[in-house]
Amino acid sequence: MHILYNHFAQSSFTVKFLIFIGIELLCLCFVSLLTVFLSFIFSGISLTRVALTAQDIILFILPALCAAYLFGGNPVKYLQADRSPGIGAVIGIVLCMLFSIPMMNLIIEWNESIILPEALSNIENWLKAQEASAQEMTRHMLQMSNIGDLTIMILIVGVLTGIGEEFVFRGIVQRLFLEKFRNRHIAVWTTAIIFSAIHFQFYGFVPRMLLGAFFGYLLVWSGNIWLPVTAHALNNSLSVIGAYIWGTDNNDSLFDAVGTSSGDAGWIVVSTSITVNGKKTRKTSIYRTDSPKQPAHLNYFPSRWSNCFRWNIKLRPKYFSRTTGLEANSSEVP
Repeated sequence: MHILYNHFAQSSFTVKFLIFIGIELLCLCFVSLLTVFLSFIFSGISLTRVALTAQDIILFILPALCAAYLFGGNPVKYLQADRSPGIGAVIGIVLCMLFSIPMMNLIIEWNESIILPEALSNIENWLKAQEASAQEMTRHMLQMSNIGDLTIMILIVGVLTGIGEEFVFRGIVQRLFLEKFRNRHIAVWTTAIIFSAIHFQFYGFVPRMLLGAFFGYLLVWSGNIWLPVTAHALNNSLSVIGAYIWGTDNNDSLFDAVGTSSGDAGWIVVSTSITVNGKKTRKTSIYRTDSPKQPAHLNYFPSRWSNCFRWNIKLRPKYFSRTTGLEANSSEVP
């Protein structure tokens, strides 16, 4: 194996990319055969969950580790997974993901409203059929009746998928494009386009591409694959939690409605007073734009990017009061 590493480490972009595609195709064949075999043992939702687990491990994590070894010798170091992220960085990512929900929902609504020219009606009908098929598969996959089911789906769809897809797209593909073009932005956006296209869902292409770019820049700025993994896992987990709380057929859930034309986008820049056990405790302001210094938990961003993350975000908990018991001070809501 060490001989293989010495041979492929200095190979060209084309050779490395073809090797990686070859590994993926071999793993795809294996996981397809394994799924057929598993269908004789499991059925229904159990088969779906086992097949998804096998797909995450065999089709994503394993090929990424193999390619990382062939191209770098040390898979952990090559994938930039050799150090754990700081707690401040994780908190910053969680906040970014949560407060980007309205914007992403608005982009999703716009993407879904796209109508192709009449000449492309056949293509549009095919795209809509693909979208309907994907949605039906998602509904079947996210059937949950208790906390145990929710936990299992978060581990599979959130954690495993987050690790697998980030190892492949940001850990391998983006790195190969970076070596080829020597330009971070080209590498990030090319990978993001491929990442979105590979899901074969046209009516979610733009928001998924933007998410992919966000994950890519997280890796570029931090040099730590676990930050985009965290963001990806959180994004998927929020979808799973939303499906568990509101159901897969409910399009008016909190996560889906906030920021759209049918929801309330004004919750981004608002204020809150938190009430615990019926007693108001304090006002919460995450970050003030007039503060002379940036908070410590944003220091993991290079200084030239830090000004992009000056937040003036306060939370209107009217959306949360039904499920968490938090109450808003209505006098502070604009």
